[in-house]
Amino acid sequence: MRTVILHYHIYKNAGTSFDHVLTHNFGGRHELFDGPFSFFTIDQDQLDRIIMRRPNAVAFSSHQIVLPAPSSLDYRALAAIFVRNPFLRIASIYRFKRGPERPDGTPLGALSPEDLQAELARRALEAQRAANPEAGPGLPPPDPLPVPEFDTSSTAQAARKHDMAGWIEHCLSSRSEVVHVSNAQTRFFASPYRTRPLHKRSADGLVYDIATALRMLTGVELLGRTEHFEADVARFGDILAPHGLTLNLPEDTRHNVTHAGTDSTAERVEAMLSSLSPDLRDRLIRANRQDSALYDRACALIERDHRI
Repeated sequence: MRTVILHYHIYKNAGTSFDHVLTHNFGGRHELFDGPFSFFTIDQDQLDRIIMRRPNAVAFSSHQIVLPAPSSLDYRALAAIFVRNPFLRIASIYRFKRGPERPDGTPLGALSPEDLQAELARRALEAQRAANPEAGPGLPPPDPLPVPEFDTSSTAQAARKHDMAGWIEHCLSSRSEVVHVSNAQTRFFASPYRTRPLHKRSADGLVYDIATALRMLTGVELLGRTEHFEADVARFGDILAPHGLTLNLPEDTRHNVTHAGTDSTAERVEAMLSSLSPDLRDRLIRANRQDSALYDRACALIERDHRI
């Protein structure tokens, strides 16, 4: 029976890096797709049609496919998903939405057109000097770099306006933005077949059906953690081998990374939380109790060599 890998891409959870791994291993047999709008979802029946119409494909990646994986008598579907410590994920979303910064920490997207052009010219000159370290001052001035496309969403605008604590406070207080900072990964796992996840708002944030989420998590064959990306992908290779699939790590593994430090997960979490006021820290922890429980369960499953 044909075996296919279904990569469920959760935002800021190493999905781009894993897409790179899949393309490295399967080339054109790795299908990447999303609908024209970010709010689209691709349900199990639609995903089944995509799989059946790509008979040579081995891996499928999308931000818009939803659990559980489709059932079929024609292929075996192995779900691949990365979870992440919820507090590190929130910090990563903030950095990504804030975008590139000037050396003084000002987001480029918040600069006036004149200041932006000056910064791009400075960066172009820096790049020119780095490329020609032995050249004297006689080099002609380089053309400024092209103006980047900035995220114009309300989330990004708020990230450029606030420091991280202010942005978290803003999101926790906003009915539309709280989804970014309260149990977002539990929401992803809590959807029954072709149904939106049950949820309600509480004084602490958003609450989902954690029982469904934990059951769904247990059924993910290729379960990984962003913080242990290389080790968990290596483990995927052992799981896939009996199905006739080979998965190797490329040398340049990490892509679209907003933090490349060497501190432990616990140290990074504490550094992030300690940057907040005691009240905001406690509020954020309460708002992510379900995501913390989900991440702990994922770690426990992986550490005892979870396989389906």
